[in-house]
Amino acid sequence: MTRFPYDQFAKDYLKELLQPLGEVETSRKVPAQIREIDVYFVPLPQSTKNTIELGLLGKFAAEPALVEPFRNAATIAEIRSCINKLFDIFA
Repeated sequence: MTRFPYDQFAKDYLKELLQPLGEVETSRKVPAQIREIDVYFVPLPQSTKNTIELGLLGKFAAEPALVEPFRNAATIAEIRSCINKLFDIFA
């Protein structure tokens, strides 16, 4: 559970939007350290019947994704932290 209301809202909102398109996991633990990915998304196998028009988010949802929503512009350190989480998942 997050301490910041914006973070929780963003996680819940993305989960609701992406759930019809695939598997969504919020606050996923990163095994290398005690860190969490805000939203981890894996799309369902392609189904032409149940497509939802989500614009740019829909294009992101075509592939597995890690989503880290920020209320303000991300700093260089925050971007590096996100990239490290991505590398930890692949490791």
